[in-house]
Amino acid sequence: MAAPVPTLVPTPEPPSGAPPFADDAAEPAAGAPEHATTPDLIASGASPAEAAPPAEEHDVADEEPSPEPGTFDRAPPRGLIIGVAAGLALLLVVGAGLIAYRRLAPRAPPPAAIETLASAEVEAEKDSLASIASAETKARDAVEVAGPRVRFPQATATLARIEIQWADALNDQAGHVAEKNADDPRVAQLQTQAKVKVKSAFDLLSPAAKANPDSQDLQLAFADYYRAKRLPSSMNRYLKDVKDETRAALIQGLALAQEDDGAEKAVPKLKAALAASPQSARIHYRLAVAHLALKDEAIARAELKETLRLSPQHERAQALLEQLGGTAERK
Repeated sequence: MAAPVPTLVPTPEPPSGAPPFADDAAEPAAGAPEHATTPDLIASGASPAEAAPPAEEHDVADEEPSPEPGTFDRAPPRGLIIGVAAGLALLLVVGAGLIAYRRLAPRAPPPAAIETLASAEVEAEKDSLASIASAETKARDAVEVAGPRVRFPQATATLARIEIQWADALNDQAGHVAEKNADDPRVAQLQTQAKVKVKSAFDLLSPAAKANPDSQDLQLAFADYYRAKRLPSSMNRYLKDVKDETRAALIQGLALAQEDDGAEKAVPKLKAALAASPQSARIHYRLAVAHLALKDEAIARAELKETLRLSPQHERAQALLEQLGGTAERK
C-alpha cells in the first residue's frame, strides 16, 4: 500500500492593510531592551540575520586609523627631569651668590669720602698743631663717610700717619720746653701725649693691614710708625716693597734726622720728598731743623720763613726763628 502524500498547506496571505513582513522584521521585538545583544534578540524571536549588526558599521570602524601617539603624550624621561631641576637649582644658587656678593663685597669709596680725605692731607701739610688736629678730624670723617663696607685703606693709612705727625709735633714741643727748663712738668706730659698718638696709629694700622695686606699706603704708614718708634730695621722691612720713592724718601729723611749725626744724610732725602710736594710746610720745617743741626743757619732761616709763608700758624717754626733772631715773613 502506497504511503500517503503530504498535503501542502498554503500560506495565508496577509490582509491588504497589514505591513509587509520585511518591515516587521526591521522593527525590534516588543519588549526587547534597547541595547539587547544578539543572543537576546534570537531568544526573543529575531532571526540571526536581523540580530547581526550592519556590516557597514564594521567597515567604517575598520577604515578609521588609530591615532599615533604624539610628542607630548609620553612622560618625559626621568633623567631629563632631574637635569632640569638641577639646572634651576644651580641658577638659584648663582643668583643668591651674586646678591650676597653685591651686598657684602667691599665697595669703592664714594666721592665725598675721597674729597674729605684730600682736604685732610692738605691740612696735614700745614703742620701746625691746629692744622694737624683739623686734619685728624677730616681723616676720621672720611673713614666714616666711606662706611664699614667700603675698602678704603688710604684713609686709614692717612689717619695713622697724621697721628704719627702729631706725635712728632708734640715731641718738638717737649724739646723746646726742655731747652728752657728740663724739669718743667710739661715735658713729660707732652712726651706722654706723643706716645698715646703713636699707639693710636698702631691700633688703626694693625687690623687694616690684615684686611689689606697689599696696600702700599698701609705699608708706608707702618714704616712711619716704626720710624717714630726708632726701629730702623722694621721700618726698612716695610719700605723695601714700596714703589712710591718720594714718600719713602720722606720717611727715610725723618728717620735720619732723628739720629745724632744723621742730619747730613737726611737733607738729600728731605729735598727729594720736597720736590714732589713743594707746598709742604712740614718738609720745609724739617729741612730747617736739619740745616740748623749742620750749623747752616742761613739756609735754616730761609726754610723757616718759607714754612711760615705756607703755614702762618706754625708755632714751632715761629719759635725757632725767634730763637735765631729772625723775623717771619707772613702773607
